[in-house]
Order: sequence, then C-alpha cells, then structure tokens
Amino acid sequence: MMGNRGIAQLLVLWALILLGTLAAGFSLSMRTEAQAARNALDDARAYYQARTGISRAVMLLSTLPPDNVARMAIEGEDGDASYRVRIASESGKVDINSVSEEDLLGILKKGGLPDGEAEGVRDAILDWKDADDDPRPRGAEFPDYARLPEPLRPRNGNLRGVGELRYVKGVAPEYYDGFLSRVFTAHGNFPQVNANYAPEIVLSSLPGVSKEAVAEILEKRAADPPVLPADLAEMAGRGLLTPKGLSLVSGGRVSRVYEIIAKGRAGPAVFHTIRCLVEVSGTGGDRVRIIGWLDLAQREGEA
Repeated sequence: MMGNRGIAQLLVLWALILLGTLAAGFSLSMRTEAQAARNALDDARAYYQARTGISRAVMLLSTLPPDNVARMAIEGEDGDASYRVRIASESGKVDINSVSEEDLLGILKKGGLPDGEAEGVRDAILDWKDADDDPRPRGAEFPDYARLPEPLRPRNGNLRGVGELRYVKGVAPEYYDGFLSRVFTAHGNFPQVNANYAPEIVLSSLPGVSKEAVAEILEKRAADPPVLPADLAEMAGRGLLTPKGLSLVSGGRVSRVYEIIAKGRAGPAVFHTIRCLVEVSGTGGDRVRIIGWLDLAQREGEA
C-alpha cells in the first residue's frame, strides 16, 4: 500500500509540474501576443500622427509664405503620442539634372567614394540620363540593365525623382540612403544650391567648400538677415570658398518644391516617419500638390 501511495503522489507531483509548465507557457504566449497587439496599435497611432503632421504642414503651406512655414516649429501631442515636422526647400539640394559632370564627380568623391568607384557611378548616372545608348568608359546602358534578374530601362532623359538613382549601376543601397538621397534632388531646376536652405551634408559635399565655410554658413543663416551674397564673397576672399565653391552656393532662386518630413511617435519608443514632396503654386502659393510620398522613411537625425 505504501508503494502505491508513493507512486500516486509522484504522479500527482508530475501532473502539477506539467500543469504549471503549461500555465506558464500559456501566460508567456498571451503576454507576447498582447505586446505584439500593443506594438501594432502603437505603430498605427504613430503612422496617423505622422499623417496629421503632413496634413498640417500642407495646410500651412497653402495659407502662408512657404519660407515662413519652413522656419516654424510644427509639432503636436495627443497623450503619449506626438508628431514633429520639418520642411525644407529642394533648392538647398544639388539638382541631379543640372549638375555638371565635373561637379558630380567631385560630390561623389566628397561623399566617400574612392576615385575609381566615383568615376563609375558618375558615368553610370550620366548614361542613365543621356538620350543615347552608347555607354561611357565606366558607365552602363540598356544592354547592361537588360541582363539583370529584373531588367530595367534607363530613363534616357531627366530624372523624374531622385529615387531613380537607386537603380543606377554601382549605387549601393546604403550609399543611396545615407548620401545620394540626402544631397540630390530632381526638382531644383538649376545647378547652384541656395546657401540658406542647404543642409550641412549638402554644403559639406560641394567641391571648393571648406569645413570652416560650412560652419560659418550654418551659423550666419540662423541670424536675421540670413546669409547674403556679400557674406559668401567675403568668405571667398578669406579662402574659405574657392571660386568653384562660391559659384555652387550662390543660388539665389528658390524652388517651388518642398520636402516635408513628419515623424510620428506613440508610446515610449514606436516611431513612424513619412517623407513627401510637395509643389507649391498659385498666385499666392495657395495650391499644394503632392508629387512624391515615402512611407516608413529611413530615420536620420530628428525631424
């Protein structure tokens, strides 16, 4: 009898251990599913926060001078959710359709590419844009792209958007995301950049523009009035800008195309970033047309 009781107690003990293990596993599974559901909910909330930021920026651009809007702090909160928006003129970037061959090569080199690789990417970009099918020494034309697993056809004309650079031979995804997409635009419409709108990464990439000039331009344009042509000429006189550098940052015209970057947040650490390009037109800048949209944009710095 004592032996039977021992076996029964052992079986009960094992049953309790099994039930406890099942209960713990079920509890962990439920917590995991609940967290996943919470993350999905927060991601949706962050997305719509970013959408709210985009909508507010578009409304402001359609009612106020765009340059004034670009200087405004556009942000909002709703409990533990929020959005923050940055607006930048495309005239602060290098127009890929207008840049010279020499300047394009210099920018690619300052962007971190070795000489030979920079020449290859430069030639491939120029082949992508030109109307003929004759490849440059290091470039590529339709036959090269036709042999890819997913064949492509070069534009053979001006790029419609800077995103086309992702498909150009020799352009690595990380180089596009970290440099090309942040320096170039297809909507500047002139070869020079406006020093008052150019981000630091653009100024630093321009041939003939020293680190000291970049720092001084960034400091001066925070003042009122911002950087003037006389300021740039004075920097050139001190050797901070070469004649080439001075010409590249002397763009006085302003593009009607603006980039809106909206970052939505929900909860402690769920973010969703949206980038879009808008064209402001009309007699008083009262019409805004969205010409480009990128969901889940790569986050670099703060919006």
